[in-house]
This record gives sequence, C-alpha cells and structure tokens, in this order.
Amino acid sequence: MVLMVAVTAAPAWPPALALLAGAVRLLLPVEQFALLVLVAIAACAVVGWWAGGRLTLGLVWAAAATWVVWRVPLPLSGYGAFLRGWAVTAGAAFGLVCLVTAAKPFLSRALAATALAGVVTIGGLSTRAAGRGAFDGAAIMLSQEYQQRLTASLDLWRSRTSSPSWQAFAARLPEAAARADRMESLLHRLADPQPASAAVGGVKLAPLVRLAPALLGLETLLAVALGWAAYHRLARARIGPPLAALRHLRFNDQWVWGLIVGFTALLLPTMAEWRTAGINLVAFFGTLYALRGAGVLTWYIPDRAAVWAPLGLLVLVPVLGPVWVLVALLTVTFALGLGDTWRDFRAGAEARRPWSS
Repeated sequence: MVLMVAVTAAPAWPPALALLAGAVRLLLPVEQFALLVLVAIAACAVVGWWAGGRLTLGLVWAAAATWVVWRVPLPLSGYGAFLRGWAVTAGAAFGLVCLVTAAKPFLSRALAATALAGVVTIGGLSTRAAGRGAFDGAAIMLSQEYQQRLTASLDLWRSRTSSPSWQAFAARLPEAAARADRMESLLHRLADPQPASAAVGGVKLAPLVRLAPALLGLETLLAVALGWAAYHRLARARIGPPLAALRHLRFNDQWVWGLIVGFTALLLPTMAEWRTAGINLVAFFGTLYALRGAGVLTWYIPDRAAVWAPLGLLVLVPVLGPVWVLVALLTVTFALGLGDTWRDFRAGAEARRPWSS
C-alpha cells in the first residue's frame, strides 16, 4: 500500500526527486495507479461475496470504486476516458476470470484478465477509428499525455537546478551533476517523438509510447496483485491462495512462446509491420521472466543477507549510474528466469534451500 500511495503521488514529489518522479510517471501509462488497485479490490470483494462472503463488503468496495472512477479530476475525453475505461474493463475482466477459473493460480488469472481487457480495448479502439489506423488516436493521446508529464517534471527539476544550493553542489561534485543532466536527456529521448523514419501509420511514436501496451499490462498485473493481497487482509472469504514470496514465483513454461513470437517479429525483415507488437511481447514476457529470475536469485541469497543485497546495488548506482545497474540486473535475472524454464534451479523441498534460517 505504501508503494501504491508513493507511486500515485509522484507528481507531488519534491523538486529534488523530480527526475525520479518523471521516470516513474513515464513508465506508468496510467498515472493514477491507486485507482487500478482500488478497482481490483472491488472486483475481489464482489467475487468474495459470490464465494460466500459478506454482501455489504462487496457493495461498499464497488460503490467506493465507482465513486472514485467518476470523480477523478480528469475530463471525460482523451486520457480521462482512457483511464476510466481501462480501470473498469480490467476490474470487470479480473472479476469474471476469477469466477470462471476458481481453481487457477493468481498469476494465470491476472494474465488472462489483462489479456481479456486488452482484447476489449482493442475492439473499442477499432470501432472508434474513422479514416485512420485503429491505434493512431490512442498513440497521439498517450504522446500528448507523456509530453505534459515530462514538461511538468522537468520544470520542477529546473527550479531545483537553478537554486544556489544546487549550483554549489554541482561545483563540488560536477560528475554527479553531469549524470543528472544525462538522466534528463534520457527522459527526453524516451518521451519525445522520434524522427520520421520511426513513424508508424503517420504518427511519430516515442519509444515509451511504442512500449505503452507492455507497460500497461505490467502495471495492471502489479495493481491486481496489490488489490488481491489487500483484499485477503481485509476480508475473511478466500477467493484463492495468498500471494507467495518472490522466491516461489513460477509460471507455465509455455509462456516462453510469447518471447519466441516477439523475437520472431523483431528479427524477420518480412514482419517489419509487426515490430511494435513484437517489441511489446518481448518487453512484457521478458519482464515476467526477469521476475522469475529474481525469484531464483533470492532463493539462493541467505535470509541474513537479504537486506544487504539491495544496499549493495544502491552502492553501485553512484559508481556505474542507475541505467547500467538496472541493465545489468535485468540481464542477470532474465537469463536466470529463462534458464529456469528448462532447468528448475529450485527443484527440491524448502529444506534444501541454502541458509534458509
């Protein structure tokens, strides 16, 4: 819940954290992350009532989610319409999937619900398209939204860099100031429109706009997971097992076909028009496999050292920079997660886990 509040409040972060806030705001297609979590809790409460829980709890959470979706301070068009539509569609899809597939594990339900919400959204965009590509309007809307977020965050950051305290800091540590400038340039490259050669359907897509479907799917999975965990802390009626620790994260090995199809679309010249879909498949399933690899990694980290491992990564940030640390971490965890598909690195009972106490 702390994560939910902190991420949703990113626009209000202090100027000293404006660059980090800008990165968070650009990586979340739906900036109002708490709204997705609230709708997920409401969906779980309704499913819990169907499973024998209290009707009043389901009604209260459904009413609260409806009121927040309606009262969110955004217009009923453009990004505001997209936010409301996706939140309601994802919540309804998750509730429906939970009712139909009660025996399935959480991650399978969440992935099925996200896919169902995506199909419904694609169908809605296709019917609204008039004389242009089905996704051009959505791409333009997201591009404008990202530009507004980036401008607001960088204006706040520049108010910080123009202060005497920052000037003194930059004079003492010019390398740190240069890294902050490189981070600002990176945010521009990720959110600014690309040259005409990267245009798709007449719309110049920024890299993060091209990746928006994958980022939206991952954000929805995280929101549903938080909603699932929160519901099982608030209600007695169980609609499935609670979330397990990261070290136990596994999923069907057939999901590797998502990566295979994505890489095929990226690498084959004859499938150039499918490269945006391919890069989204690689980003989405690649992140899931990186999380699986993180589970493998934490399996072999002693419990006593679990706190020191993140601190070690933080120590490397000033030395290598946040981007290289993140790239190295994702490379290692992705390789472990993909390798775990063919060789179960965690095979055996819990008692075989080294340094488990």
